[in-house]
Amino acid sequence: MATLTSLILILLSVSLFHSNNVTQAYKILLSVPVSCRSLHNLFTSVALSLALANHNVTLISSFPASAQHDNLHYVYALGEKKYPTDNIFEAQRQVDAFTILLNAALFVGENMWRNAEVLALWRDRHSFDAVISPSYINEVNLPFLINYTGNFFLICTPGIEYFAIRNAGNWLSPAVVPYILLPYDENMTFLERVVNVVTLVVSRYAIPYFFFSKQEELLRKFFPEFGDVLEYYDRVSLTLINGHPALDNPVPLLPSQVYIGTINAHLPRPLPMDLEQVMQSSGDAGVIYFSIGSVAVSKDIPARAKAAFLEAFARVPQKVLWKYEGDDLKLPDNVVTRSWLPQQDILGHPKTRLFISHCGNLGTQEAKYHGVPILAVPVAFDQPRNAARMVQKGLALALDWHTLTADDIVSAIDELVNNTSYSERIQNLSAILKDQMETPQRRAVWHIEHFIKNQGAPHLHYPGKNLHFLQYICLDVVLFLLLLLYIVCRLSAYFLRAIGRRVFRINKRKLKTR
Repeated sequence: MATLTSLILILLSVSLFHSNNVTQAYKILLSVPVSCRSLHNLFTSVALSLALANHNVTLISSFPASAQHDNLHYVYALGEKKYPTDNIFEAQRQVDAFTILLNAALFVGENMWRNAEVLALWRDRHSFDAVISPSYINEVNLPFLINYTGNFFLICTPGIEYFAIRNAGNWLSPAVVPYILLPYDENMTFLERVVNVVTLVVSRYAIPYFFFSKQEELLRKFFPEFGDVLEYYDRVSLTLINGHPALDNPVPLLPSQVYIGTINAHLPRPLPMDLEQVMQSSGDAGVIYFSIGSVAVSKDIPARAKAAFLEAFARVPQKVLWKYEGDDLKLPDNVVTRSWLPQQDILGHPKTRLFISHCGNLGTQEAKYHGVPILAVPVAFDQPRNAARMVQKGLALALDWHTLTADDIVSAIDELVNNTSYSERIQNLSAILKDQMETPQRRAVWHIEHFIKNQGAPHLHYPGKNLHFLQYICLDVVLFLLLLLYIVCRLSAYFLRAIGRRVFRINKRKLKTR
């Protein structure tokens, strides 16, 4: 029996080795120039997975390389320039946040297409088997598709996002999929569904008019033949979704839409000695980790909110590790700040009790993967929606930057740390995320290879993509049937009246005859 088992294992190993080595090595371009550190890390995870699978990978980014491999070639998008930074806390409305993004996109596009290295890649674009771009905010990548006959793939970075999923003809129901910028979960009230539908309709026309048009104008300075942004997005054959049914809630997806959520997550590594000493000195109370990501900067937190956090931290028994870029704070004895912290190694540490987060998609995925409850303080973009989802699932509590007080923070920390239901729920979610048939890395690589090998895999394309929305929901058929029913009813009424009049005249004559 042992011999048979050994033989099966040997044959399986040979089979897996053979299947991994007969795959052709492809040349793949990933480009994420309009970015933040977490988005850069996501693309690096995909790029490194492809490089480890023996593909020749080029990554364009506006952040320094964070991984090394012989098959991975890195190009800094901005040449001599640095990526623009803005105080996201000054964005009072979502439209202000989008203005910041648009300005960043225009700055990146202006400098990216003056970069000799990027232009060399553009001239050599036909040698790439696939171009991979984020699903939004990176329209400056689209000149790579001018007269390009290879494959175009998207990575939907915020998880399930209505318009990115719709590119393949998959119209998700706005009754259960909230718009990315609305602070709703999937259980919307009637009025929330009204707002959701109206927002989706307005965005469908406002984004091309205000957002795409300015990027098209910029790109035509460099490429007069550049076409319409929406037409380029129609060429997408594969969408990799940075999500998971347990994270985004289940929705119907097409074979060309594939979850790769937690692809950036990894098991914790040993901490540097100074941080490990902080963790161990926390005792049974443990550690609170506080980070608001890379788009928002902790030193830009409004003074009133900053003071509230400092007062609250002085009143809790936990140690606090705060990713803070500056030395202007008078810190309580239990607070340690660093300009950079190894986030996943801290989240995966057994002493970590709570994550105070702005609720960026990548950071909250990592917290869920490592099973750490979250105190949500969303700032902008998709963060309010992410926070609403986690609160609804019992994984988090949320506070508003504009109204939070030290008492609110202390109360929320006490509830999240001492009410074990939060940690139990998020640890159950962590177990689900880790219990997958294959790793997200392998799933991403296999689908990219499959779609390249099969020239975009037309056998997996959904015919509904070619239909107008009114055709897709059969509204034209319904209107036709209603019109037909109306005609039948009118004709029936006409003939019934005619018959009635004839019968009436006949009966009238009979009465006269009598």
